[in-house]
Amino acid sequence: MRAVLPLLFGLLLALPASAPSWADEEAAHQRVFSAGSILRGGLPTASLAIGFTQHYRGAVPHAAFAFAQGADGRAVWAMSSGHATPSEAEAEALDSCARRLRQMRAPPDQSCQLLATDGALRDGGTIRVERGGVGPFQRSPFHRHRGPAEAAGVLVWGHGYGGPDEDFRGKPLPGFVTALNEAGFDILRFDRHPGDDALFISQPRLVRGLPALRAQGYRQVVLGGESRGAWQALMAAAERPELVDAVIAAAPAAHGEVEENETRADALADFERLLAGVAASPARLLVITFEGDEFDPDPAARAQAVAGLAARRAAPTLALWPNGPARGHSGARDWRFTRDYGACVLTLLRAPDPATPRGLRRRSCGGG
Repeated sequence: MRAVLPLLFGLLLALPASAPSWADEEAAHQRVFSAGSILRGGLPTASLAIGFTQHYRGAVPHAAFAFAQGADGRAVWAMSSGHATPSEAEAEALDSCARRLRQMRAPPDQSCQLLATDGALRDGGTIRVERGGVGPFQRSPFHRHRGPAEAAGVLVWGHGYGGPDEDFRGKPLPGFVTALNEAGFDILRFDRHPGDDALFISQPRLVRGLPALRAQGYRQVVLGGESRGAWQALMAAAERPELVDAVIAAAPAAHGEVEENETRADALADFERLLAGVAASPARLLVITFEGDEFDPDPAARAQAVAGLAARRAAPTLALWPNGPARGHSGARDWRFTRDYGACVLTLLRAPDPATPRGLRRRSCGGG
């Protein structure tokens, strides 16, 4: 017995005193993902600050962030996501940053540097990389996960579809998603293998996963996505309205190749039918369309269709059709969309009904 006691005492000393508390994890996120972590004693540009503090958090391991900011204040940044090793992620981020630096015609002595790899800053400071999930949904690794008891709700985000040969599972989430995470929402990813992502295969998986979110105790369930993921979110809200509290649909699309969609007369009709499916739902609804979207032959008509639905629907309903610089099918990933419209997304989900934006909005939403 005497021989065993020292061994037990040594084991106890080797154990951590306690698991990190909820407040400790929150503070770690605030320290790492802060504009002050980028330039010690300096002020980063808006693009650089938003890129790191908002967009990089939507990446998946292995991921890296690189940047350069000169004495003239001009800055470039690049991030990579979903690589097999940290070194591959770092190499791609640095290469992409260097290309942008050359395009900017920066002085030859200005170079890119790594700021973060996965959940750790290069000069200290780290967060816990989140693992696990609920059913078919996986935690967004670098976003703060609070759990059903502490979270304001949960957002399930679905990526787009580029055909059976293009894998989007390593693609980062749009930057405005981080605003929801900061507001208390847990973020889950609905990632699909490209070979199993036909609509008639992955859509039932999405719907079957919804009851587990309620069973876990989440008070508000939000479905979001871009392109195919946005289309699926709208379909799921129509099919199970009792399980979905809000939908964020960025550039919804489900009509195949660009060449087909340019002449496809039924694209708008199918979209209007999709909207009709959620007309009676109590879910709050946000649909985002973009100029120059190669998969949307008429973004104005789609925005007007959502605005028309808003006039007939009791639940808050908003069409965002940006007139700013964010354009194209991936416009929701532009840092300027995060800057100009992130407040709109947050207000639609969190504000009381009378204070929510409704109808059609083209201008920025700095005040919500």
